[in-house]
Amino acid sequence: DLGDNKEGEESLRARKEYVSSSSSPPSSAAMWRRTVASGMVIQTVREAFREAINLREARLVEPMYLVDLQCNDQVLRRLYAVIGKRRGRIISEDLKEGTQIFVVRCYLPVEKSFGFASSLRGRTSGMASPQLVFSHWETILEDPFFVPLTEEEKEEFGEGANLRVHNLARQLVDEVRRRKGLKVEEHIVEHAEKQRTLARKK
Repeated sequence: DLGDNKEGEESLRARKEYVSSSSSPPSSAAMWRRTVASGMVIQTVREAFREAINLREARLVEPMYLVDLQCNDQVLRRLYAVIGKRRGRIISEDLKEGTQIFVVRCYLPVEKSFGFASSLRGRTSGMASPQLVFSHWETILEDPFFVPLTEEEKEEFGEGANLRVHNLARQLVDEVRRRKGLKVEEHIVEHAEKQRTLARKK
């Protein structure tokens, strides 16, 4: 357990770090052993590991469900609309031989699965119901702590609130932090203008 990191204010657990070598000046080795407590070494190593983690570009890994659905062609488009709204990804669509029933398989983020079945039944008038099974973990390629520095990056990715809108990883981090009651860095007002109050004539 590396304690709280600077970005997330949450404990970093289940990590394994390898130290290939360490050294100290021979003349001061004995004095170093007498004056440095083990707690100081642990704290120093913890800070070094934490800084090493923060130097690398962070990536989120989210769990994915494999969803099996069956419906007829009348509600197929509405089914696709529900899946697309929840960041689902269609992987196959097959028509059952001799019927008008389509078998659709897709990947759906677990984070977006809450209320998925009821929403799907509502949009399809109960003509489609999902079966969800855990499939795999998927890496989100965006860096949740990415900050544009050059003018080209600012023009491409935006700044402030616009950057967060297009950064899926950052949105997920902020949602988790809100649920846990942790601090979220956001500006309620991005572009404010002074409002002129007109005095009423009496």
